[in-house]
Amino acid sequence: MKQNSVINYKFSGKITTFIPTAEFWIISKLPFRGPWSSFSPMGEFVECGDLSPHGSESGDKSPHSTFGGLNDDQGPFRVKQTGVAMVIVLWMVSLLTIMAASFSLSTQRNTGLVNNAKERARGLALADAGVNYALIMLSLPDPVKRWRSDGTDYQVALPGGEVGITIFDESGKIDINSASEQTLNIALGKLTGNIDQAASLTDIILDWRDSDDLNRLRGAEAKDYLAADKGYVPQNKNFQALEELQMVLGMPPALYKKLEPLLTIYTGQDGINPQKASAEALRLFFNMDEKAVADFLNMRSSIPPNMPVPTLSVPPGGVPMVNGGDTAYTIYARSRTGEGSGAGLKVIARRQFSRNNGAPFAFLSWKQQIFGSDQNSTATPSVPR
Repeated sequence: MKQNSVINYKFSGKITTFIPTAEFWIISKLPFRGPWSSFSPMGEFVECGDLSPHGSESGDKSPHSTFGGLNDDQGPFRVKQTGVAMVIVLWMVSLLTIMAASFSLSTQRNTGLVNNAKERARGLALADAGVNYALIMLSLPDPVKRWRSDGTDYQVALPGGEVGITIFDESGKIDINSASEQTLNIALGKLTGNIDQAASLTDIILDWRDSDDLNRLRGAEAKDYLAADKGYVPQNKNFQALEELQMVLGMPPALYKKLEPLLTIYTGQDGINPQKASAEALRLFFNMDEKAVADFLNMRSSIPPNMPVPTLSVPPGGVPMVNGGDTAYTIYARSRTGEGSGAGLKVIARRQFSRNNGAPFAFLSWKQQIFGSDQNSTATPSVPR
């Protein structure tokens, strides 16, 4: 037998061919004719073409060319190339799947942002409409139909949703530019509960708004602000905005948060009007207990709108009481659209009696406001009561 001859064995109709070379192949076929299957010693599988029932002999050293039609394209090299191609295809499919998922997620997020911005804009537009509606109701010539400006809540249905509106007359607050030393001392003493701190803050506020550079007993002028490394000095004039009060030396942020709804710069009066004051202002500034405040508010609400209220009898030691008002207002508006979203506005408006530009009101402040976490309500729980 030649070294490279093909040896055929027949077992029960199955031909097994063995090639006695260093690289040998076992080829099997069932039945005798058709594609042959080849297994290498490394476990590789290839299709080897057709063989006759008894094989053949060849002097070719290559086992691939020994069997009819078997060549390198049909050998183990082709198997390896096919496996690499399959891996590449799977990686490409996975990559495209990840890219498609990422694009879909990005699109969903962008759509959500656009929808939220759209609903926010609708809510602000609705709150804006509520503010202008309130100004119309404040301008009605009939005092009975005219809206109250004492903190009464109003609910208005407008196209696109509802708006809750609350109006406070600025005369129910203390004017920080016009308040006397005594009034400021009383108001700050009630809020801080500390006589010394109240006296110090009173002097510092007065030093801020006076026109000289002379220190009051516990006050502060330019040199004190520079020594504290504030980077600014007192303006030596009236406060131009209530927010300037935060710049006063020694003003704690927590105290300013309490003061802000109780102060104004628009009345020019030393004292407050109890007919327009909030419940919090009545409690603090007139030494009234809870029952006295509740009784007065019930009486005030029972009287027709904008009709005179009986004089309030209060214990001594409070801030001065004044009349007047209906000049400047703080309007709180909170909207709720049909989809459940909403927005809030806090607007300060003042009447223009001359009406040079034809508008009955001038806007002094216009701010977006967050009134709480209940998105399904148009109430304004953060306003002073």
